Amino acid sequence: MAEEFASAPAQPPPKGADGDDVFFSSPGLMRPLSRLAGLGVLLALLLYYPVGAWRADIIDDDPAFTAAATPAQSRALAVAAALLHREVDQHGWIPSQPFFMPAALLRAMPNYQLGMAAAIARFTTAFHDHAAADGGADPDLTRAVALIHYPPDLWMIDPAAPWGTVPSSDKQFRNAAWEMQAYNRHLAAGTAHYGRGPETLRALVRSIAWELDSAAALLEAGGQGHPARAFWQAKGRAYADLLLLRALGQDYDGLLRQRGLSGRWREMTDSLAAAARLHPLLVLTGREDGLLPPNHPAALGFHLLRAESRLGELAGALS
Repeated sequence: MAEEFASAPAQPPPKGADGDDVFFSSPGLMRPLSRLAGLGVLLALLLYYPVGAWRADIIDDDPAFTAAATPAQSRALAVAAALLHREVDQHGWIPSQPFFMPAALLRAMPNYQLGMAAAIARFTTAFHDHAAADGGADPDLTRAVALIHYPPDLWMIDPAAPWGTVPSSDKQFRNAAWEMQAYNRHLAAGTAHYGRGPETLRALVRSIAWELDSAAALLEAGGQGHPARAFWQAKGRAYADLLLLRALGQDYDGLLRQRGLSGRWREMTDSLAAAARLHPLLVLTGREDGLLPPNHPAALGFHLLRAESRLGELAGALS
């Protein structure tokens, strides 16, 4: 019996429909592999949001940022357009990110960008209004004003109308920057113009002063229960206004020298630079008369009000 069993020929492996051998995997081997695959997917999901948010988090407050412009163009408007392009195309526009994107977890960067957009919108509106009053109304500049006032937090789907699509905020802000650049090309070609007199500069200075005053007032009021949000928005406004005012100083350099205001202009931008430099790891709201912890909104508000006061003095000197 044993000999018959030992001499029995080995059975060939089963054949598939195509004639190839069929091999069966071991269930014991597949279980660890499926567990490892599931663990890998879980780990990827756990890291997707925090790592993605960390990589997207950029508070760009480079004080040396500028843009090129010819003498006939507005350097301030060129800076406004370049700043929009930087935030939208280089860093990514975070306020409109949908919930499934890692950057939706961020709080400081989107509010910082919202502050910059608000400052650019106010400046562009004031620039447009006074260019129009001087007979320099231009359709490209008018479109830029409309586009920069587009809601800053819209993705391709508007929550108010979820079944339809809308232009995204980053697309509209990019278009606004292009319209500003088109207007600057018209200035270079001599087909558009804006006032270079003291009354125009005074109006632009007052507009920015009101911007800083409203930001400081919001900080003083505790940010309506959201001090960190108010801090980052105010910092964004301060940074954008700093770049715009430095560029305005170049646009009106001859007038400032003629009035003996160049030194006072630098002092004003230095005050604003002190506000734009504040970059705490965590926004703290300690007692203003205490040693620790610090009160970052109060410190920022102080620098904003000092810059606003110096802007008011400059506006008076330009009268």
